[in-house]
Amino acid sequence: MMEQFKKTVVGFADTLTIFKNFLTKRQEEKQSFKVEDLARDFLGPEFTEELHNAAQDIKILSTLIDKINVPNDKIISMAKSTPFILADRALKKYFKGAVTSVIASKIALGRINLTTLKKAFQLGGYDSVKMLLAENINNKPRVTKNEKNNQGNC
Repeated sequence: MMEQFKKTVVGFADTLTIFKNFLTKRQEEKQSFKVEDLARDFLGPEFTEELHNAAQDIKILSTLIDKINVPNDKIISMAKSTPFILADRALKKYFKGAVTSVIASKIALGRINLTTLKKAFQLGGYDSVKMLLAENINNKPRVTKNEKNNQGNC
């Protein structure tokens, strides 16, 4: 079933991130980004009547994206692929309590999966894992060079 899902769903875009990027004045004024408030403010009160129904929420979010004129290329650039989200979720679950969710996300963003981490550990223990996490990519550490983070105390 998961394979079929991955073939069907290419990725996800977080509408909250999109709205905060495109509605900067709203963010500066510390206005709400709740779907209900956005729908009322941009589409009218009649759009809030059937909220909190998943199918209706999706329709309203899509209408809001159209209303504020978010270009498709911006949505795509802000989206995360299904494999990335699944890897990120798996890493957060695996490392729960050992590393922060921020570090787990950085590991996923660094394109490191559990298999790679296990292989690194098998080859050289903690030192190998440290090297993998600190590896320079475009003059920045792949994940972190912070020794505290690399020891699982973060």
